[in-house]
Amino acid sequence: MDELTLERLEKDVREFDVFSSYVYKRTYNELLFFFQQVKVIEESHLILFAQIIYGSMPTMVNINLDNKDKLLTVLSKVQEGGELNFDEIKIVKEYINNSLVGTSKLLHFLNPKVYAIWDSRIHRYITGKSSSYGIGDIKTYIVYLEKIKYISSQDGYNKIHEKIAKHFDYDIQPSRVMEIIMFQTDKTSSVSRFLS
Repeated sequence: MDELTLERLEKDVREFDVFSSYVYKRTYNELLFFFQQVKVIEESHLILFAQIIYGSMPTMVNINLDNKDKLLTVLSKVQEGGELNFDEIKIVKEYINNSLVGTSKLLHFLNPKVYAIWDSRIHRYITGKSSSYGIGDIKTYIVYLEKIKYISSQDGYNKIHEKIAKHFDYDIQPSRVMEIIMFQTDKTSSVSRFLS
């Protein structure tokens, strides 16, 4: 997790301009709006949420509702601003493909102030690992969330936030700002590695 620092984010945010072709900018807001409209999570939402989350992923969704009552309780806690512990995140992970990537996206859309998106590009950025080994580790995800909170509280973070937020016509959370920087930096680095 040593790769994720305010200094690195400051450097990386200066080195790219993604906004002229950033398609996900509009889609993200629509998804966020949809999830925020759900006031009480019910079983039917579990099916819809999983399908929506996996609609942007190259994997078919496998939904496990064996633990649905606990899952509904946990997701309601997320919606109300609660921070989940390891076991609660595990309940969500088991429901949605046993995938921490899918879990993180669901948690993020239910509560973007508390939860950040976690995927292979973010994992590679913060671990420096070229493989996705360890991407499903809940402890690493929890440390990642703590690191985002810490960085967003540091002096100097606001300059990074403003540089990204000015391109959006809606409020954007620190977790989303950092995710954009990490995702695009890794994407650019991957293209450069491929071309060289």
